[in-house]
Formats: sequence, structure tokens, C-alpha cells
Amino acid sequence: MRKISANYIYTCTGKILNKGIIELDDTGKILNIIDTGGKLKEIAGLEFYSGILVPGFVNAHCHVELSHMKGVLQCKKEGLPKFIDEIIKKRFTPENLQETIAQADKEMYDEGIVAVGDISNTDDSFSIKKKSKIFYHTFVEVFTINNALSEDTFKQGLENIEKLKKLNLKGEIVPHASYSVPDKLWDLIKTTQTTQKRVISVHNMETESENLIFPDKKGELFDVLKNIGFNFNDFKFDEDNSESYLHKRLNPNDNILLVHNSYCTEKEISDADKFSDNIYRVLCPNSNLYIENNLPDINLFYKKGQNLCLGTDSYSSNERLSILSEMKTVVENFPEIPFSEILKWATINGSKALMIDNFAGTIETGKTPGINLISDFDFDKNTIKEKSEIKKII
Repeated sequence: MRKISANYIYTCTGKILNKGIIELDDTGKILNIIDTGGKLKEIAGLEFYSGILVPGFVNAHCHVELSHMKGVLQCKKEGLPKFIDEIIKKRFTPENLQETIAQADKEMYDEGIVAVGDISNTDDSFSIKKKSKIFYHTFVEVFTINNALSEDTFKQGLENIEKLKKLNLKGEIVPHASYSVPDKLWDLIKTTQTTQKRVISVHNMETESENLIFPDKKGELFDVLKNIGFNFNDFKFDEDNSESYLHKRLNPNDNILLVHNSYCTEKEISDADKFSDNIYRVLCPNSNLYIENNLPDINLFYKKGQNLCLGTDSYSSNERLSILSEMKTVVENFPEIPFSEILKWATINGSKALMIDNFAGTIETGKTPGINLISDFDFDKNTIKEKSEIKKII
């Protein structure tokens, strides 16, 4: 049995323990949590760390299969339309693909990430996920340029789902975004809906020109997609904005991870609240800055009580796969939001979104959430600093 302590333990249950003690068995399961009231006595075998102990992080959005794309694209800060155009033209499969995916998996593990909501367009990452110490929920993402290709696209998605099942890995078929799924493919995706609650992920409101597609079929994003072959006669854009279009096609009973949300307004938030109680808005701040040089109105989401999570996106749009790094960006740009709230986005909210809060997300007896140490913590302001570092303890 291990006994660990630190200056503070952020349990993410609402309790912050001053010099508390966590007792764990050899599997990492929490056996007991002791509130010492800040009066820590010498105990045989006790490990004490300078900093704060927090649950393992949840990366709610990643594309680990794109780990070989680091530094490949030249369109940094030029907007999503140019990013999409370049990634389609430059995406390739290197000989060392499995090695780069394994390196990314190890990096996330070392960064204290215990679970990932991962986008997959191929089966390239599946064997790595099977061997990984990280829990993966794989979103088998589908999109295509017209109705004629929809059946083949969907068939490939089903084949990848079967491969995941054979490996005993979690996964669902999901749409890429509102603007990239023709009508026939939407109908096929709907056939996968069941009476059981699922976890769904969709890219949402990542660029300002996304809304211009609805319903007028215009704007920079529309032009880029049309130029690469999208036949928009096969897309029935029957709503006045991108997110409302999704509401008509998704199941409100599923956990719905809306990713990016860079240009969401109070109207989208209000409409979403009416549509479903199961919406989780996944923020990828460093990716947003990398692609659009713009951040969502995170303070608005916070004030409106949205279920927020954090993601890293991929190496094609980020320089690190680090949830701590994403938290630092939020703290730097939105200092009015308490660190304790941002930490929940990185832990319990992501766990609830992926439906793994039975074992992850909080420091509670009976759970195996993983334990991270954040060192060089600002105890005066109760927040992380630029030079704060992460260390996986359990």
C-alpha cells in the first residue's frame, strides 16, 4: 500500500484537502482519503510532495493518428479553411507511422493523461491503443463529398468499428462536422443509434465562415470545400446556423461532445440548452490559436454553466499533447475563472463526457483515477503558473 500527500489535494469533488493523505493499493485503487486538517504527522512510508495532487487528466479530443504531421503544415494562424485545404493535400502515411503514434501515446501518458476521446479516420492507431496504458474511446469519424460515396464511406466506418470490437476497445461512428456529411451519409449514421446512451463527438463552430454555409452556401469555408470536390447539391442545409443543423440530426439522449466552439454565441448556448442536457463543449485552446489565432468566449461558457472539457487536438495543429499546457492557456487568457473550475474541465467533466466517471475524474475511495502532481504551484493565487510542471505519481 502507498500513502501519498502534498501541500493540497484537489479531489475535484468540491473538497480541497490541506496536507491530506491518499492511501492506495498496488493497482492504484484509492482505499482511503484522510483529511488531516493541515496537521500532518510523521507516518512510516508516507510520500510527501511539494505542490498539489490532482486526478489524472482526460484529453477529450485528439487525433493521435495524425501524430506524424507535426510541423508539416505551413498555414499557421491562417484560418480553418486554409488548414483543411492544406491537410487534405499534404496528409500522407509515413513508414514510421506506428512509431509516431506510439510516441504520442507515451507523451500523453507521461503528461498525466489517463483517458482520451480520439478521432480516427483509419485503423492506424488501433494496435497502439490496444497496448496502451491509457483508456481510449475512439470516434470513428466519417465524412465525404457527395451522396454517391456515402455507402462506401459508411461501410469503411462499420469495418473499423468491428476491428475495435475485436480488440475490446470502445468506439462509435460519428460525423466529422455539420458541413462535411451529405444527406445520405447522415441517414446511414442515424441507423447506428440505439436505445442505449452513447458518446458522440462532432467538430463545431471552429471558424467564422462555418455559419455562412447555412443556409446560403457561401463563404470562405464553402469555397474551399467546393474547390476540393464537395457537391453541395447533396447537402440539405435547412437551418440558419451550423449548430442548430446538428440539433436536428443528433440524439439528445446521447452524450454529445461539441469540439472547438470558437465562434459560438449566447444564442447557440441557449438553443443547445433547450435541445439537450447532455452536451459537453470541448475546448482546444492551443489548437484554436494555432489555426485561427482566436479563442472561444470561454468566460461566457463558464458564466452560462456549460459542461466544459479540454482537448489537445492533434500534432497537425498543436506543438504538445498536454492538458496542463491547455490549462495554462486558459488561465493566461481568462484569469477571472477559478483554477479549481478549470481543473474540473480537465478531469471530472471529461470523465463524465466519456462515461468513465465510475473510475476516473475524481479522487474518491474506490476509484482508480491516476494521481498527478502539479509542482511550482502559486499558493498565493491558488492557480498554476507558466513554469508549473506535471508529474504522474500513480
